[in-house]
Amino acid sequence: QGFVVWFRGTFGGHPLHGTMAVSASDPIGTLYYLESTVYKAQKALVAAKFNGIAIKEAKFDPAKDLKKPDFIAKNPTGKVPFLETDMGVVFTSNAIARFVARCRADTPIYGKCFDDEGQIDTWLEFCTHEVEVPLMTWVYPVLGLMEDIPEATKAAQDDIKGVLAAMEKQLASTKYLIGDFLTLADIALVCALREGFARVFEASFRKPFPKVCAWFEGCCAMPQFKAVLGEVKLCTKAEGPKPVPKDEKKAKEAKPKAEPKAEPKAKAKAEAKPAAKAEPKAKAAPQAAAAPAAGNAETEAQIKAVGDEIRTLKEKLKAEGLSGKKINEHAEIKTLVGKLNALKEQANAAPAAPAAAPVAAAAAPAPAAGGSDVEGQIKAVGDEIRALKEKLKADGLSNKQINDNEQIKTLVAQLQDLKSKLPADGAAASAPAVAPAPAAAAPAAAPAGGNLEAQIKAVGDEIRELKAKLKAGGLSGKKVDQDENVKKLVAQLQELKKQQG
Repeated sequence: QGFVVWFRGTFGGHPLHGTMAVSASDPIGTLYYLESTVYKAQKALVAAKFNGIAIKEAKFDPAKDLKKPDFIAKNPTGKVPFLETDMGVVFTSNAIARFVARCRADTPIYGKCFDDEGQIDTWLEFCTHEVEVPLMTWVYPVLGLMEDIPEATKAAQDDIKGVLAAMEKQLASTKYLIGDFLTLADIALVCALREGFARVFEASFRKPFPKVCAWFEGCCAMPQFKAVLGEVKLCTKAEGPKPVPKDEKKAKEAKPKAEPKAEPKAKAKAEAKPAAKAEPKAKAAPQAAAAPAAGNAETEAQIKAVGDEIRTLKEKLKAEGLSGKKINEHAEIKTLVGKLNALKEQANAAPAAPAAAPVAAAAAPAPAAGGSDVEGQIKAVGDEIRALKEKLKADGLSNKQINDNEQIKTLVAQLQDLKSKLPADGAAASAPAVAPAPAAAAPAAAPAGGNLEAQIKAVGDEIRELKAKLKAGGLSGKKVDQDENVKKLVAQLQELKKQQG
C-alpha cells in the first residue's frame, strides 16, 4: 500500500519535487527520545499511526549515545526528541509532530484547510504552555523525578482544573477539539494528559468534566492510540509523591562542588610542567570538554518567563511593604518557584551535546584570551548565585543559613577566582608583542572613553528605571531620592563622571 507525501529534497535517496508516492512500509526516519519524557515522542508516533507512516524508534541513552562520534554531526543542537530523516534532523516535539502530520496530503490529521491549521496550532500551544507545565509540577513528584512542594502542587491542581474546564466548554459543541474529526490537536493533548488520567485524576477530580473524560476514553480506545500508549486505565485513587532517589540527590549536590575544586588542581599541574609540555595539553583540553546542555528551546523560554514573573511579583510585594521572609512565604511566590523548579527539572533531562573537535591551530601563536569571556563567566556565576539564593529563601532558610550553604560558598569562591583573572581596569589583557617597539616609536594613544560613556549611560538608565518603579509603588520624590539603592547608583554615576573628567 502506498501514499503521497509532501516533501522537497530527497526521500529514501530519491529526489523529490512537490509530492511523491511512497510505500507505507518505508520508515520516514528514526525518532530518538528520552524515557523520562516519552510523552513528547508519543504524539508524533500516534500521528504516524493515523497517517499510516512507519517510523523507527530509538530510546536515547545520554551515557552511551553522547559518546558516539556521529551524534553531533547529525544533531548539533543536542536536543531530544529528534527525528533523523534523509533530509536532516527535525527537533522539538511539536515540530516533529507537525512534520509527521503534514506528511500525508490525503488525511485530515493537520486539518482540511488553512483555518483548521490555525486552530490546531492554537491547541498545540495550549498543550505546551497551559497543560504540560502544571501537570508535570503535579506528576513529576509522583514519579519520583522531583521533590514535592505542597503549595506548588495545590496551585498546579487548580491550574489543571482550569485547563479541563476550558476543554469541557470546547467539547460541549464539538466531538473533537476543532470539529467533527480527529486532528493533531487531540493527539497532542491525549498524550500529554495520559499520566494525569492514569495516576492523579481520581473519580472526584474528573466528575466536573464528563465530556473531557468521554473524549479522552474514546481516543484511547482507538487502535492507533493503543498501539503507542497501550491500555490506559483511569485511576481510582490519586497516587502520592515518591521520594527522589538518594543517588540522584547526591549527584545533583556533588556536581557544583566538584567543578571548582578541579580547577586549582589543573592549574597546579600546568604550572609544575615545563612550558614546552603545557601547550599541547592546552590544545587537547577542548576535546575533553563538553558543550553546555542544550535544553528544549520552549522550556528555556518558559523558565525565563516564570523567572521574570517571580522578580516582578517580588518587587510589587516589596513596594507594598512586605519583608523578605513574608515575600518568600507568599502563596503566589511559592507557586511560581514550584513551577520554575519543575521547568528546570525538564530542562535538565535534555542531554548535553559533546563539543566538536577543535580546528588545528595556525602556525602563528593565538592571541591572548579577551576579558569578555571571563566577564561572561562572571555574569553566569553571579546569576547562578542569585537563583540559588532565591530558591533557598523559598525553602525557608535565613540569610545566615543561605550564606553558610556549601553550594553558595563554592559558587562565591568560583566568582572571586574569576574576578581575580580580570585586569585592574576590567579590560582584556593584551597579548605580548613579538619584539619590543623601537625607541623612536610614538607612544600609544590613550584608550577611547567609549566604554566609560556606555557605563555612565547604563547607570543613568538604571537610576531612571528604579525611580519610576519607586514612584509607581507610591513613594514621593524626596523619599525616592533617599532610597538606599538610588543613593548607591547616584554615587556610582558621580564616580564614573569623575573618571571621565
